[in-house]
Amino acid sequence: MQNLAEILSRIDQRLAALGLTDNAASKKAGKPDAIRNARRALSAPNRQGIAMATLEALAGALDTTLAWLVDGTGQEAPSPAADAGPRIPLTPHPQKGGRPDLAVRGIALGGKEGDGDFQLNGDALQYLERPAGLLNRPKAFAVILKNTSMEPVYKHGWPIFVDPDGRKPVDGEDVLIELHGESEHEPGPAFIKTLVGRRSGHVLLSQYNPPPETLQFEAPRVKQILRVIPYPEAMGLSV
Repeated sequence: MQNLAEILSRIDQRLAALGLTDNAASKKAGKPDAIRNARRALSAPNRQGIAMATLEALAGALDTTLAWLVDGTGQEAPSPAADAGPRIPLTPHPQKGGRPDLAVRGIALGGKEGDGDFQLNGDALQYLERPAGLLNRPKAFAVILKNTSMEPVYKHGWPIFVDPDGRKPVDGEDVLIELHGESEHEPGPAFIKTLVGRRSGHVLLSQYNPPPETLQFEAPRVKQILRVIPYPEAMGLSV
């Protein structure tokens, strides 16, 4: 018989490790109300367990195994197979990364439209080792994602790379969009989203998690739109 309280405790453990909310993890599993329903069931007089198919889906979304989620056996987060080859083929002459001189210009914090995901105030908050694909791109910089709005493509805590001198984004590409501040010298809110298009004087955007109605900003509010550099390109890999 399932111990629902212990299962929920392990779910909470994985949520904390991945920086996910109940809602985000449930939607990632394709079971939008799974964790909420499990928490409700815990206090129900006629308590029922979680369907095995739901547990299996949650295990995948939480990057763990079904056995660990159900009864705590095995590893919480399995190690990748030792013989697994690279998922992306290397260039014929792979480059080495550079010095720790790639500036992190903004820490993404999440929030409402008015708050933005972060602000770009021009200051380097820290420096990362420059990936091989950015060695000859001196104006490139990074932001650190601290929310789940772009999962599963970009995970909580991952760096996201952009280059003001890079090519302009096209519809369907992920972008950093920065709005004008309330005053000339004040930084405005900035976001990591997917560019849907430009229509009738508006910039249209979307996000991965959860997928909302299309977001839009009036074009005059937009200070800049920078293309997010895909990880293979940033790392100097060919696809």
